[in-house]
This record gives sequence, structure tokens and C-alpha cells, in this order.
Amino acid sequence: MPELPELENYKVQLSNYILNVPITQIEVKRAKAVNLESEQVNRQIVGERIAFIERRGKYLNLHTNNGQRLLLSIAAGGSLFYGKTNENADRVADVEIQFEDHNSLYFTGARQGMFYVYTAKEASAKLKDLGPEATDRKLTEEQFIKLYKGRRSSLKTALTNQNLVAGIGSYYADEIAFTAGLLPSAKVQELEDDALSRLYVAMQTVLEEAIQTGGHLAGQPLTVTDSLTGGFHELRRVYEREGEPSVRSAKDLIVKTEVSGKKAYYCPATQFEK
Repeated sequence: MPELPELENYKVQLSNYILNVPITQIEVKRAKAVNLESEQVNRQIVGERIAFIERRGKYLNLHTNNGQRLLLSIAAGGSLFYGKTNENADRVADVEIQFEDHNSLYFTGARQGMFYVYTAKEASAKLKDLGPEATDRKLTEEQFIKLYKGRRSSLKTALTNQNLVAGIGSYYADEIAFTAGLLPSAKVQELEDDALSRLYVAMQTVLEEAIQTGGHLAGQPLTVTDSLTGGFHELRRVYEREGEPSVRSAKDLIVKTEVSGKKAYYCPATQFEK
């Protein structure tokens, strides 16, 4: 599913297209994907403009000029597309936001994704339990170690816990663990400070690389001219590379396992418990 780098990529690209363009209609194509009735959504949003786009964890938060928030949560299989109707002919969307310039933003949240229309207060309440942003410069190495120190869980479970640090999902948890040389199944409570320090550096390195290369949503460009989105997928080291040679040790193959009910990928020759 889209994680921090994918949502950051969407935020940056969409900011070049939809800011301050009047919204003419919101077409709800799947009622269960929206928290309000279609008529209510249009009554509150039509005629307004997107003034600012924020990303918080794995949410995209569109601020309208009348103080409303369009909070987008995209599950596995979901995506966004921006363009004209004929450019989106083969895509199925849950919600279409139509703009005065005759372009639309198509939201596909997939089964568990949601398109929330909130007040600023409601949006804040929805996001209040999220931990600090994984890429926030205010999250220092020392603070990171304190958050994870002694945490009783597997590494993969801790990395994907949005209440600890926000933005990391299953995909990047495996990539970060690989870069840090730690197994996804490693027990966090047994990790020393030096291992947690490696983990912090790995998190920063992997996420920054993924942001710069457009994230992992290969084959799902945001626009017809978008050549950036999905670029990281070819650069991944372990995720969904089961049976392929490790980039660190060509004679060793990437292994797929399960950690706390989630699939996980790792290199058995170069990743360890501590």
C-alpha cells in the first residue's frame, strides 16, 4: 500500500496542479469510501479551492480555503490519478474531484481506503495518535532510540506501528531492516543502542531515497506525463524479491517469511538478530 514516500510524492506533484483551482463537483462513485453522503460532500466543498496539501504519516490532507479538510487514506491496490476523463478511461475510481480547468483528481482508496470530509478539528482528532514523522528533522537519533528502547515486539511490528513513528508500512519496514542489517523478526527489546542507531540511519536513508525516486507504485503514474512515480520499485533490495540473489551476497537468495502475521523479506546471510 502507499506509504510515506508515495504520499510525499503525491503531495509534491499535486501541489503543482490543484492548488487554488475552484472545485466544480465531487462525484462519489463508491459510497462506502466516503464518510458523508454525496450531497453533503458537494454542499460543503463545491466552489471551494485546495489551499494547501499536507502529508501526515500515510494520510494525504487537503486543506480547503473554507477550513475543511479532505483526508485521504489509500489502502493496498489504491492510488491517485490527475488528468482529464479520457486519460483515465481504464481506471476505476471511488471519488472524482472535478476542477474548473476541466481536470479531475481520481481517488481510488481500495477496500480499506477512505475519503474523509472533515472539519479541521475532526481531522486533528483523527491524526492525534500518530507518532512523529519518520522523516521529520525534529526526530533525532536520541529520541528515536528512546521510542524503541525496550519495546517488546518484533522489529517489523515496531517499524509499522504508526503510534511510534508515522509513515512506515510493510514495504519499507523490510527495506529499512535490510539496510540496517537486522532481521524483521529481531526482538526490539534485545537491540542495543548501536543497532537502534543503525536502524535510525537506515530509516532516514531508505525513505529519502524512496522519496527522491518516486516511491514504489510502479505502473501507477499520477499523470500521463509522470515519469517519476514508482521509480524506487526497481531499486528495492528485498521486498517481493523472494528467490532472487541478494544485492550484498549474490550466492545467497532473498527469503520470504511471516512475522506477526505479515509477510517479510530478508537476506539470511547479511541480516541478524542484533
